[in-house]
Formats: sequence, C-alpha cells, structure tokens
Amino acid sequence: MKYFFILMISVPAFGAISPTVVKDSALKYHPTVIAALEKMRAGEEAVRGARGAFDTRIVSDYRRQTKHDWNSTVSRTFLEKPLRVANSKIYAGSEQISNANGKFSPVYNTGNPVSTGQVGNYSVLGLKLSLWKNFLLDPDRARFKNAKYEAKRVEAEKRLTDLDIGRLGQLAYWEWVTANKVKNVYEELLKNGETRNEYLMDRSAKGDTAKIVVTENEQYVANRKGSLQAAKERLLRAEYALSLFYRDENALPIIPSSTEAYEDYPIKLSALMENLDLNSNIDELMNKRPDLKNLALNVEKTDVDLELAKQDLKPQIDVTTEYYQRTQANITMPRDYLMVLAQINVPIERNLGNGNIAAARARKMVAQSEMTLGQQSYKFEVMALRQSLHLRLEQVAQSEIEFTKAKELVVSETYKFKSGGGNLYLVNLREEAQANAEASFHESRLAFMDTLLSYQALVSTAE
Repeated sequence: MKYFFILMISVPAFGAISPTVVKDSALKYHPTVIAALEKMRAGEEAVRGARGAFDTRIVSDYRRQTKHDWNSTVSRTFLEKPLRVANSKIYAGSEQISNANGKFSPVYNTGNPVSTGQVGNYSVLGLKLSLWKNFLLDPDRARFKNAKYEAKRVEAEKRLTDLDIGRLGQLAYWEWVTANKVKNVYEELLKNGETRNEYLMDRSAKGDTAKIVVTENEQYVANRKGSLQAAKERLLRAEYALSLFYRDENALPIIPSSTEAYEDYPIKLSALMENLDLNSNIDELMNKRPDLKNLALNVEKTDVDLELAKQDLKPQIDVTTEYYQRTQANITMPRDYLMVLAQINVPIERNLGNGNIAAARARKMVAQSEMTLGQQSYKFEVMALRQSLHLRLEQVAQSEIEFTKAKELVVSETYKFKSGGGNLYLVNLREEAQANAEASFHESRLAFMDTLLSYQALVSTAE
C-alpha cells in the first residue's frame, strides 16, 4: 500500500506531458488565444453595430411658430426604415397641424392656409433617395462593408493565433525535453569527474599518483560544474517558458517538476516526415492561407475607401417624395396631396474630394504592395523549409554518428588509462568530447522539430 500511494502522488494531473497535451492546453487556456477569440467576437458585434445604421426607428419632431397671428404648431411622428440602396429611406407616420386663431403660415407643407378649422391631421408616406452622390456608396454602407471585412480579418487572425500558439507550445515542450537531456549529460560528465577525483586522491595518498595529477583533474571538475550550472539555468528557463502554454483548468501556469513524466523524441525522426505534405501546389496553399486572405481583404477595404472618397467630387442630388392623406373630416383642408422636394449640393472647390481620393489610392497601393510581398515571402518560405527539413534530418544523422564515435573513443581511452597506458588529459578530453557530441545530438533533434513545426504551421490552412 505504501508503494501504491507513492505511485499515485507522482502521477501529474494531466498524465505524462506530451507535445499534444501542451498544445491542447495552450489552445484552451493561453491568454493570446482567449484574446483572439474575444477579438473575433468583437468583430462579429461590430458588424451588427454597423448593420444598425439600417435599423427601423421612430423619428419625431415638433415645431411651434409664435409670431403674429400664425400662432401654430406642427408635430410629425414617423416610423423610418433606412435602405441599403441609393442612400434611401422610406417612412410612414402622421402630421398634425393646429392653430388657435385658425390661420396657418403658408410655408407649412400642407400647401393651403386654412381660414377656418383649427386642426389638420394627415397620414404621411415618404421616400428619400440620392440620385448622384452616395447613389452607389454612402458612409453607412461603406462602414457596413468594412465591418464585414474586419470581422473576416479577425476570424482569420484567430486561426493564425491557434496555429502559432500550437507551434510555440510544442516547441517550448521540445526545448524543455532537450534542456532536461543536456542537463543530464553534464550531470553525468561531472559525476565521472568527481568519481575519478576520489580515485586519484586515494592513489595520491598512497604515493602512486603525483599531486599535480589530482590538481589537473580538479580543474576539469570545476569546468564541468560550470557547464552543469549553465545547463541547469537553461532548464529553469525552459520550465517557466513551458508553463506559459501548459496550464491547468483555471488557466494558471503549471511549472513541470524534475520528476515529471514526459514523451521523448521518436527513435526515428524520419517517420515524422512520412505523412508530411511536401509536394502540394504552393499556389493552392496560398489561396487558402488565412494571413494571405487578410492581405487581400486589406486591398478590398481600400477599394471601399476609394469609392467612398470619389463620392466627394459628385454633385449631391437628393429627392424626397411625401404623400399626404387627410385622416380627419375637415372640408376646408385638402383631402390628399403629393409633395416633392429636391436638394442640390454642388462642390465648387475640389480639395476635399481630390485629397481623399489621393490618400485612398496611396493606401491601396500600400495594401497591394504588402499583399505581393506576403505572397512572395510565403512561397519562398515554404520552398526553403521543404529543403531545410531534409538538411535538418541529415544533421541529426551526422550528430548521432559523431556521438557514437565519441562514445567508442571514451571506452577505448578509459581502458587504456586504467591499464596504465593512457593519460588523464586524453581521458577527460574524450569524455568532454562525448558530452558535447551528445548535447549536439539533442540540439540537432530540437532544430529538426523546430523546422518541422514551422513547416506544419505554414502549410496548414487551419480551416
């Protein structure tokens, strides 16, 4: 029962740490992912807010004239619906006109002054639209279009964030694994030096070995302690870096312990490339990439801005048509009538329009240049990483050969030293060469995983 209890408390809450566990944890709880999700929601709500410019509304106004005999009031209440065409709106409601003296100002849109009767009530149906400026595009429609583009952009940014955080989380995991292995390498190297130091001190005490040999070995031990401290410092940083991605259900970082179980590197790294897409058409990948889609969206947004800027050079011709029908029996007032209002606004100076158009065109050129550079950079990066994967794998193979040969030299030199045919300098040199070769082997595997993860994230469309 005692041993069972020890086993139970040594198992971490998430089980053995693996790159998949870290990735899943990061995609659920990493603050950057959560922030990207909120940005996506904000983009969706911004679209709804921009759509609100076309919401149905109640509009009411009240006018009162108090001068001379025309002591009258006019009140209008409408239900108004803006439309997404020709900068237009339709509305329906009522108009009420009253005057205690029975006289009405001729400026009122009832058309006829009334000499008798005190109240006139009309139902009104109206339409207002633009015939030139703002006919094709107006600020509200432009804002709505750009809001939809922005919503698509932040949605793509969310997918890119998932790709990037997933990659960084797995890379932090493999850095932590590598740091563990490098630390173990230099711990073993130091242990060998300290064991040899005890052996040499015993021989020196018996007079079989000169004191200078012990001093020389102590120098090697000191150097190895320094290397171990550097490896421990790297591991410490790797643990904290990993904890940014490896989190509990409360999104709090988990710092892995020194006894944490973890998934090691695959024995054959080449197996990871068997199911890797290395031959797909790059142009097809470019059409699906979220980041490149965003660059295209930026161009489309500048098209909207440019078209809106062009409206500033056009004459404004707005037409309003209102149909009035009497709702109260009053023979002194007309039964119904039609009112047409035309408003014209012609720009004389053109600084506003020309300035806005030039600025919009410049922004469009910037967006197009950024899209071109983004496409070229993506294509070259995919091509470079495809070649780098094979080179990285070859580096791993060569590092493993170097490590194997270094171990053989250590075995041979140690045997010679114990047999009295070698010397301390060569033994230490061989051991340190083996340790460095082993560390280099682990580093080469980390470099391969970095390239592999980068390529996987680059060719993924995350859709």
